[in-house]
Amino acid sequence: MRVGNKALIKELNRSHVVSTIRTHQPISRTEISKALNLGLSTVTYITEDLLSAGLVFEKGTANSTGGRKATLLSFNEDYGYAFGVKIEESQVIVASTNLNAHILCKHTLPFKRTTPPETLLHTIVHLIHRIIQETKIPASKMIGIGIAASGLINNKQGKVIRSTLLGWEQVEVRKKMWEAFNVPIFIDNNVNAYTKAEHKFGYGKELDDFLCISIGAGVGASLFLNGNVYAGHHGGAGEVGHMVIKQGGYRCHCGQKGCLEMHASERFLESEGRQIKHLYPESSLREANLGFKQVTSAARSGDPLAKHLLRKLGENLGIGVLNCINVFNPSAVIFIGEGLVAEDFFMTYTLDVASDNFFSKAGCEVTFQVSKLGDDAWVQGAALQAIDHWFEHPINEESRLLLS
Repeated sequence: MRVGNKALIKELNRSHVVSTIRTHQPISRTEISKALNLGLSTVTYITEDLLSAGLVFEKGTANSTGGRKATLLSFNEDYGYAFGVKIEESQVIVASTNLNAHILCKHTLPFKRTTPPETLLHTIVHLIHRIIQETKIPASKMIGIGIAASGLINNKQGKVIRSTLLGWEQVEVRKKMWEAFNVPIFIDNNVNAYTKAEHKFGYGKELDDFLCISIGAGVGASLFLNGNVYAGHHGGAGEVGHMVIKQGGYRCHCGQKGCLEMHASERFLESEGRQIKHLYPESSLREANLGFKQVTSAARSGDPLAKHLLRKLGENLGIGVLNCINVFNPSAVIFIGEGLVAEDFFMTYTLDVASDNFFSKAGCEVTFQVSKLGDDAWVQGAALQAIDHWFEHPINEESRLLLS
């Protein structure tokens, strides 16, 4: 923590002004002065500095109530650029964004499950360089790189402690990426990254607290609380996929039996489908790959096996969501992930179970939403790790100070 002095107060005021312009643009100097309770002369001095640096720009005038019209200021979202990376089970997605996390360029590259971490990180470095060349981004304008991956992530140390989905253990991601680019590098769990995007662009924008539940190749969660994603002591808060919901259930890759992830994700469709498909001799899925897309397509055609699998998945997911509600007491639960392609066939069952929670008995209802952001939110949230850090108030020594 930095010791308060005149220089720090000046930096704090500058940071507050930038944040206010960024959040409430277009806005006049007078409105900034009132919002922050700062003298108009102080605001004018700071905004002139920001205008000279190119971080803000003048954009039109306010409606006049008599007298001179006030000039409005807007934030220059193209002042700098960040990169967002999502490492999936069999592909990596890399995107460049502006300072508002809007995607400018994106590339996706598949990889084999057996690819060593060092090789994949080298591939990510190559993709970032490729985007830099394609978009002609000046090196001096890159503010940082944010990475999202599955598993237990220590975001303070910048490493993947353990990801059973990727087969990674103790992988020093930040160190290897920093050696390539010499800019701030951030890594977090992929659901935490999406939650950041949901807070900025989605339903979470108007909420003080909410819980994101991800359904896809696995099941994960992320709790947004008091303006931040809650990481937990070891960076593993939200590993609800390894909550045991069925004693003696399917063996999970984590070593336990009956994990929510094995009974409410794509893995359940595969495991349960193999177990019971002989009971459905007319099913089109008897010889098919039992992924979300294939099972959903079959369900739309009326396939009874597909409908059964998705109903059971929905009920199992509902048990997990109900337990999360009872533990965290969120104001809202927001569902995310590629598994939502099948929401028409499982969500009703999920909500039927989850709505019958402890708090509902007392009339304290929880709101349920399905995220509308889409797949780009994963890399946008990853990039927001770098963007949000760049805009941090300059209290901590490690923070990047605006225009310092």
